[in-house]
Amino acid sequence: MRQAAPYESPGLREVTGPALRPGGLALTQRAVELCGLAPGERVLDLGCGLGASVDYLNETHGLRAFGLDLSAAMLAQARSDHPGLALARGEASGLPLRSASLHGVFLECVLSLADDPGAVLAECRRVLGPGGWLVLSDLYLRAPHVDAMAAQLPGCLGGARSREGWQELVISAGLELMTWEDHTDHLRRLAAQLAWSHGSATALWGGCDDGGDCQDLSKIIAQTRPGYFLLLGRKKGERHE
Repeated sequence: MRQAAPYESPGLREVTGPALRPGGLALTQRAVELCGLAPGERVLDLGCGLGASVDYLNETHGLRAFGLDLSAAMLAQARSDHPGLALARGEASGLPLRSASLHGVFLECVLSLADDPGAVLAECRRVLGPGGWLVLSDLYLRAPHVDAMAAQLPGCLGGARSREGWQELVISAGLELMTWEDHTDHLRRLAAQLAWSHGSATALWGGCDDGGDCQDLSKIIAQTRPGYFLLLGRKKGERHE
């Protein structure tokens, strides 16, 4: 994963709570409803962090959810906050799961931090059964022709893409595009909350301290017009229960 991940910021955690992303569990609920996931179905929260989504999917929707994350510290906190959750440490590009064993995989504000997002999506496709769902929410760049600028940006923005770039990545992994929704309002709301609470929204992006570079970085961020999206993809084929 990339360095300077925004979720490492205490300021961000104070504002978002344990979900650590724009929209929080509201977008998780939206995805479950759109996918029609049913109680008892097996889903993975990839990059589960503090375990908020895993606990929510289990308790609210009756899914058999479990989480995987690379951070031992975050997993330790998740286990302390939610005893009994099925959590494991591992790499997103090499999932310790059988092929075609899941009904859904959630990637909530995680894929933009991956060193090789294509490899992560290939693994997601492998572990999904026929008709299984990919739930992807993340930052995207709304200004046209700005994918090349992402390398200059910190944290999640460094791995963000245009809408077309994200869609092409999912299609290249062999998944069928089902839904794209813009949820930039959640991103704006979170930025405003951070600015109100801490005087700045820099904790949202990561990689920016209080030095002079932040002003130049803010200009680049403004040019890319960051947004937030929910994308649903599906593995082709009829489901077999």
